[in-house]
Amino acid sequence: MKRWLAGLMIAVLCFGAGCGSDMAGDTQEEVTKTAEEIKQETIQEMIDTMTVEEKVGQLLMCDFRNNPDGTGMTVLSEDGAEKIKNYHLGGTILFAENLDTLEQTKKLTEDMQNAAEIPLFIGIDEEGGLVSRLKKSNIPHETMLSPGEMKEPAEAEAAGRSIGETLISLGVNVDFAPVADVNTNPDNPVIGIRSYSDDPEQAANMVSAFIKGLQGTGISGTAKHFPGHGDTAADSHKGEVFVTHTLERLKTVEFVPFRKAVEEGVDFVMVGHIKTPNATTDGLPATLSAQAVKLLREELKFNGIAITDAMNMQAITEYYGVGESVVMSVLADIDIVLMPADLDEAYQALLDAVQEGRISNERLDESLWRILGLKYDKGLI
Repeated sequence: MKRWLAGLMIAVLCFGAGCGSDMAGDTQEEVTKTAEEIKQETIQEMIDTMTVEEKVGQLLMCDFRNNPDGTGMTVLSEDGAEKIKNYHLGGTILFAENLDTLEQTKKLTEDMQNAAEIPLFIGIDEEGGLVSRLKKSNIPHETMLSPGEMKEPAEAEAAGRSIGETLISLGVNVDFAPVADVNTNPDNPVIGIRSYSDDPEQAANMVSAFIKGLQGTGISGTAKHFPGHGDTAADSHKGEVFVTHTLERLKTVEFVPFRKAVEEGVDFVMVGHIKTPNATTDGLPATLSAQAVKLLREELKFNGIAITDAMNMQAITEYYGVGESVVMSVLADIDIVLMPADLDEAYQALLDAVQEGRISNERLDESLWRILGLKYDKGLI
């Protein structure tokens, strides 16, 4: 894959030396290209030179939480490095088991990046307060309230900025936050004070402020869990989850913070394993539902990266095969599949689906444009 980089370097050297051309000739055309044109040409050249295996790998984001002996993987193992390389992974996610000190975590993320042919998205669940991987580590960081304990957008913005500044020092570039769910069900077993409010407008303003603070540091934010986990009575980690509201209700309550997040320019939206039987007709959780993802793309006008919630949750593993669920997600217009229950099975299923024509090359390249485009914008490429 690094041959695309060699080609670009040759082009740059030729440009610098003139390659026998006159500045008033061919090279003048290069000088007048816009930044967007250069970006488009760079990404297109990458896609044109990638193998199908390399393309498929970019759609997968995996965790390396523990070593074979059950201890936390704080140093990249040989097996982990080989998987990043051999599966051409597009990203990894860190957990508390991966974090000890600032220096150790920075070395871990550096080693992960060195193992990759194309720079990785390295993500973490750092919402602050109740859900914080940092608080279990020895990494210096600011302790903050949970989102539901905050009252003013300025607090959320400051929290986003503080989290972003810490994460960027660790080599992390994606935060799976903020929670954009509206906490309308007091019996919800999984959201609670992870949500900013039970009022959609208040939640939207807080979500927008957090994204502004976080992405201002260079860290990509993730609004989660579309189409809204706030009024569920079950936990998708443990089984099926339903939201029984109509589409009109979703538009006026659950979608409000997500819409605001899109307007703020959030880089990622995480789609949840949530069934919406009165808003969609396919009977599928949103992560596998083309109808649900279409609402995100068309109703909310989101053209960034759509990522699944963790695919090793029981809402998926108990009802859909590992490989089939991954293929269904990509067919539904999801860009990145997070934490498939079996990496090898997921990778092979995607590869087979592309080679057999079930997933078209056009569909695959659509996600690659989003993924590589953001990596370019963030300076990873």
